[in-house]
Amino acid sequence: MSREKRSSIVFCDFDGTITASETFVGVLKHFAPDLSNELIPKILSKEITIRQGVRQILESISSSVYPDEFLKFVQDLPIRSGLPKLIDYLDSENIPFAVVSGGLRCLVETILRRENLLERCAKVYAIDIDKSNEKLKVITEWESGSELVAKVNVIKHECQNQERIIVIGDSITDLNAARYADIVFARDGLCKYLTEENISFIEWDDFEDIQNKLQLINNQ
Repeated sequence: MSREKRSSIVFCDFDGTITASETFVGVLKHFAPDLSNELIPKILSKEITIRQGVRQILESISSSVYPDEFLKFVQDLPIRSGLPKLIDYLDSENIPFAVVSGGLRCLVETILRRENLLERCAKVYAIDIDKSNEKLKVITEWESGSELVAKVNVIKHECQNQERIIVIGDSITDLNAARYADIVFARDGLCKYLTEENISFIEWDDFEDIQNKLQLINNQ
């Protein structure tokens, strides 16, 4: 009797993972340069939490520039190669592809829509913004612990049936999710954090790498 195949869900970061550069960090540095230069190094060194630092930076920015100036800043930024074909493969295997970002929903959805990929994502989790006052205000129903979007909470919400958890990421914002995952695809800074904690991962360069590795894993 053949063993029943375990279902999987992919949870993918956006900034610096789907995009080829740190889109959200770029926005923060552009619209709040002094505070970003002060706080982002403290986030990366774990001196302050993502939740503390990103909220403080975002809520220092004038509402007048949101969303139009933000969108102008990111409108031409490229994504990493191979994502449409990866989603094609995941669709063929009935594996949902969810985007979980600690960045801004308006930026995430605008770029995914530009690439004709928004409707192909099972879900998009990200930060929303209230611009009704002089300064921006962060809105997120997934705020918890050190994160504005607590990725492990999202994963637990989506995985109700012992699904295999596949996480794709690039930075400290993906560390908690990577700790919880069954399979981690990591690049850039995330590799360093996972190595420090002796957490196994698969290093990747583009989404073709991830597709090829997943095909090997699923054929085992």
